[in-house]
Amino acid sequence: MLKRYRWLIATSTVAVVAVVAVPSGASAYKRWKNRNARTTFAHFLHDPSAGEATPEVLRELAASRGETETEEHEADGDDPMRRQIAARMMWGVPTAEVMEHRARVAHAEAKRWDALLPRPPAPWDWFSAPSGANKAVVSGQSWVNLGPTNANFEYNGTNYNEVDSGRISGIAVHPVDPQVVYLATSGGGLWKTFNFGAATPSWYPVSETLGNLAIGAMDLDPTNPETLYVGAGDFVDTPGGHVVKTQDGGATWGAPARLSGQYPAGSGGMSVKALRIRALKVDPANPNVVLVGTEVGLFRSTDAGASFSLVDLPNSGTVQRAESVWTIVYTGAVNGVSRWALSGTYACSAASLPPEAGYGQLTNTDCAAGNPGDIWTSTNAGATWTSRKGAGTMPTTAVGRITLAAGTPSSAVPPVTVVYAQLGNQDEYNAPTGVGYWRSINSGDNWTAATGTISNRTNAVGGSRDCGTVNVNDQQSWYNAALAVDPGNDNNVLVGGMLCGLRTTNGLAASPTWENVSHWLPSSGYGNVTGGALDYVHADWHRALIVRTATGYVAMAGTDGGLFVSRNLFNATPPQVVWDGQNRGIVTHLSYSVASGDPATGNPYVAYTGLQDNGTRFRDPAAGASSTTFNQVIGGDGFGAAASKDAATGATIYWASVNGEREYCIPTAANSNCNSGSAWLTKDATPRSGCALTDGQPFIMRYALAPASPNANTVLTATDTAVHRVSGTGAWQAISPCLSGYTRLLSASANQDGLYGVSVSGGRFYVTSNCQGTTTSCTWTQSSVLGFDVNGNGTIAPNEQVIYTTQVAFPPTTPAGRSPGDVYVAASAAPITNDNLSVVPDALGHLFITQDRGATWAPLHGNGTGLDLPNVGIDVVRYDPSDLTNNTLYVGTELGVYRSTDAGQTWERFGKGFPLAKVTDMFISRTGSMMRVSTFGRGLWEIYPSATAEKGVNGNGDWNRDQQLDFVDLAAAASRLGTDPSTTAQPYYDWNTDLTGTVNGTDSADLTELLNRIGGRP
Repeated sequence: MLKRYRWLIATSTVAVVAVVAVPSGASAYKRWKNRNARTTFAHFLHDPSAGEATPEVLRELAASRGETETEEHEADGDDPMRRQIAARMMWGVPTAEVMEHRARVAHAEAKRWDALLPRPPAPWDWFSAPSGANKAVVSGQSWVNLGPTNANFEYNGTNYNEVDSGRISGIAVHPVDPQVVYLATSGGGLWKTFNFGAATPSWYPVSETLGNLAIGAMDLDPTNPETLYVGAGDFVDTPGGHVVKTQDGGATWGAPARLSGQYPAGSGGMSVKALRIRALKVDPANPNVVLVGTEVGLFRSTDAGASFSLVDLPNSGTVQRAESVWTIVYTGAVNGVSRWALSGTYACSAASLPPEAGYGQLTNTDCAAGNPGDIWTSTNAGATWTSRKGAGTMPTTAVGRITLAAGTPSSAVPPVTVVYAQLGNQDEYNAPTGVGYWRSINSGDNWTAATGTISNRTNAVGGSRDCGTVNVNDQQSWYNAALAVDPGNDNNVLVGGMLCGLRTTNGLAASPTWENVSHWLPSSGYGNVTGGALDYVHADWHRALIVRTATGYVAMAGTDGGLFVSRNLFNATPPQVVWDGQNRGIVTHLSYSVASGDPATGNPYVAYTGLQDNGTRFRDPAAGASSTTFNQVIGGDGFGAAASKDAATGATIYWASVNGEREYCIPTAANSNCNSGSAWLTKDATPRSGCALTDGQPFIMRYALAPASPNANTVLTATDTAVHRVSGTGAWQAISPCLSGYTRLLSASANQDGLYGVSVSGGRFYVTSNCQGTTTSCTWTQSSVLGFDVNGNGTIAPNEQVIYTTQVAFPPTTPAGRSPGDVYVAASAAPITNDNLSVVPDALGHLFITQDRGATWAPLHGNGTGLDLPNVGIDVVRYDPSDLTNNTLYVGTELGVYRSTDAGQTWERFGKGFPLAKVTDMFISRTGSMMRVSTFGRGLWEIYPSATAEKGVNGNGDWNRDQQLDFVDLAAAASRLGTDPSTTAQPYYDWNTDLTGTVNGTDSADLTELLNRIGGRP
């Protein structure tokens, strides 16, 4: 929850999320509003049959907790609830059937393209391989990960010298060799190091072929540490719902095992399938037993993860209901049979599922006490359980999310284990705060309060306290929670939350004393306590772990910003507690966009991106053209990014967005070429008034560069229901009427000025082709719903349509007999068809083409000859602007990048070394020679398509595609003399400079031909 500095003094005003909706969304809103229990919104949010919600729904939600929308959009920089809602509106709600389908497709694609997928380094390469913290080894034949791997500084109102990576969901340390550590992440998969004791460990991804890199939890087998289990499905963002196992430390992976069952077990009752993995534990006494906690219950395997069965936990009342699980802890064993404790929440009726995270503090007739949280214990390896609430052995405090951590079991028979509980209300709207702490000294059977007091509140700044109470899980207690006990001393406890970390060294006291030991932004002055400033740990804690080694203890914190380590947590005065970020080289950022310079305009080193809770990261211009160092120049949630030009001066203009706000920067020497947070200024587009659908600012705010505009100076953005354009440093101008749907993603032709498209809710697009220059009188044409007559019966039924449209792509040249804008390709990220029930069938797919401006559609996923696109969602589609035959297309899917060179008839996975990761944005240079993409979990990537492509037709010499042959083209050709598709060093061969002859290579004949044409037109 990396908040922008100026928002720290804000009260509860939070920006309202503006998201997409179908034109009939108002009826959906009424349908929700007429329900009398807020829990129904959780089902509205997570049940695809409810349809798409509207910004009105979100404004109602904001009003329900006393929030207002302000002009400044003052808000928490990371609002996980709004992020969750906005993602649902943008990409839809994947069902369990969708995730099963996606897992099967990913498994098939991993086999199909095995030779192109990345593999972990061989064991002897772990120490010799470069760490990748500063340099990217470039190859024209392979994808290169650009990072971010490092940062020279981060800015969030003030500068600080830290390095963050993506959100951590699990930490495991090898029980024999503590130098071997694994990190599970919420979007970047599983990472491993063999030298954890080094100042900067070398981290490597070891799960690139899993197909779902959103790991919710993981654990290793303590009796065989090369065996690990990962649960796919993050608890708040990307879902999954299966468990995958490796027996060789991540080198290879088995088939996914689904988690499904019935309540009551075996009775033909309510069927459930998990989507989100919250906890996973391997039984130390019997590694065949694996326990997995999910949002729909506890699953247990007795065959080492080959299969899982649902365990129906007992409830405290007279009605047996479904449960969810938050944490599982081991409390020892008797005669080789393990004992456990777990925490969770239960449903409020026999016919409903447990409340979703953030919606769990219920107060209806079935949960009159408003207390769905419970703790269960087992003495038979998790086969059966006892409710501590039902036994009356836990306090009656109303709680929702409970996080548990256990100490080391004693040697007594049965063992005695100290267990602590961090308490939080599981309701984002009525009761979002923490509720204190409990303690059990008998393995979780009996519980007493251990809330205690805080002894070193942080300084009051602006009339408020950042970390002034023991409840550091604070206003997002459903989202932020982390707890760990020192295995060598039950008095030592570490707790993490929203903004700070706490410790106690007398946890067994009647009233423990807690102390702040870390802060999310100490450079602001907020982290000052008696004796000095606290050390930095990124906001939003999700995992904590303390291990004992031969040299002492190591405390670890897993946050939205990666991993932080302390080796003096319990024996230093809090301002002297040191936390070291261990994130250099870890590329797990959840990236929404990529902005890039262009070789054709002489600034190919420029690259930056917007990241979830890690701001806008900008490639350090002083670190070299191949640097993977990206500095944070804007705090908060970063979203859109685009680099344009000022037509009058030729100066570069950089655009970025943080939730609810657009920012720009013009690089100069005085502002370190925008490599400085204070250099970025705000310039917002004004929502239109009088629209049938209320216009406002989207939460996920995006841009589109119009490269065909004069000097590439035009950028598009959108408010909720209108498209806006800016040229140079002028003001944003509305160039569309009020649209009849809520905007999603924008597109602009790379070859024709004024040809734009925008996707809107309900499965439709708008296109204009007469928006050249500075005109605002643009004519927009609305398409039909995306779909076609799959079964050939003469009608297009809802199950033959898809919504959740994403992007359009215009061909470089207008086909004969057509007008500009008549022909375009369109993509969708829809998880299900428009009937809100069916998984999108292969025959329908996610990519379509129109020849009549969107009146009718035809599939473009392949011709069925074995080289079709994988049937998964597509976020981005692009034509190669340099292929004037309109044959070369690229798509960014949930599993990577695919290319067609025959106008969509056949497709192949493009390039070597790219993981099975979700692509969110794509940049192609105007010559088609360079491509960069962003991913939701694996950062930014780069490849040089022309470097290994043989020419299909002779190049025309216009290397930078400015419609004239000049010294730039001459320099490009001269520098490439002697290159061909086998060249592996820059500058690579580029078929655009190969003007004549039948040999694939740039030679003196090509240079002579270009010299003869210099001064002319291509």
